[in-house]
Amino acid sequence: MSSGLIVADDVTPRVHRARADSHAELRSALYAGLVGALLSPIWPPVSFVLALPLAGVLSVLLYRRRGLGDDPSRRVGFRLGALSGLLSFGFLMVLSAFGTLVSHNEADAHAAVIQIIQRAEARNPDPQVRQLFDYFMTPHGMAVMMIFGFVIMCVTFVLLSGIGGAVSASFLRRKGSPRP
Repeated sequence: MSSGLIVADDVTPRVHRARADSHAELRSALYAGLVGALLSPIWPPVSFVLALPLAGVLSVLLYRRRGLGDDPSRRVGFRLGALSGLLSFGFLMVLSAFGTLVSHNEADAHAAVIQIIQRAEARNPDPQVRQLFDYFMTPHGMAVMMIFGFVIMCVTFVLLSGIGGAVSASFLRRKGSPRP
């Protein structure tokens, strides 16, 4: 007859290992995400495309160093990379917001976005597209555009870093490791 209490003997080593693995995954992705966020703004178009897969690769390398068992599979590599990409995005947004607030650059950033929209509007003769651009210059339209841009950027960060993690996990598998 069981009293419903969990005794220390009932806890399997598998649970402890899973907990330690998830802790190693989180720490590895955290450090790699920070590196990805710091490298992304250096040379915007090129560093963005290189820094994010590098963050995925770095997360797998750090996890292998901390890992308790087998080499990570491609699925685990993608998950590590995707998590590092998500954290990179978060770190970069916090750093960007902090930089904008410290430099008191909000008005300049807003004016630059309005100027870009106006130039794009001037190049397009279609009246429906011009109407859409006019909407984006309103406060509500600007908010919609920014949210949509952030979502696209976040998905891009996650996918690029995840692909870097999956590729590195695939290449770094030891010869004796079982395939997933």
